[in-house]
Amino acid sequence: MKRNKIRYKTTVKEEKLIMLTGTVFLMYHNDEGIAQIKGDLMVYPECEALHTTRQGDYGSTGYVGYFKVDVWDGKEWRPVIQTEIFTDKENFFSKKECPIDTFAICEEILQSFAGRAVRRTYREHYEIKEAD
Repeated sequence: MKRNKIRYKTTVKEEKLIMLTGTVFLMYHNDEGIAQIKGDLMVYPECEALHTTRQGDYGSTGYVGYFKVDVWDGKEWRPVIQTEIFTDKENFFSKKECPIDTFAICEEILQSFAGRAVRRTYREHYEIKEAD
């Protein structure tokens, strides 16, 4: 006797929006100031040395990497998709650049999104919602 396969249906998650406050934090630089208010952004380096031996040494040169962005959803930090935010890869820094200078550029760009919303996408990542 042949049995019918059980077919599972995925449930569609409701669209979750977070309004951005315009507050931008830099990991290891102003950790005590991170209030974790819903809609705040945290920038952190994707560079092993700035997480280990030279933790938070953003004023020196000699590092290669880029900054990533997370948004606080009220419970934890969630990754933000950066391709639409940093269209010219302004979040990347080279050995000749101080990461703090790159952060200043990133901060200005991110603050310009104050009052805009980010929406949840695949696997709890967020992206900037298009203006209505």
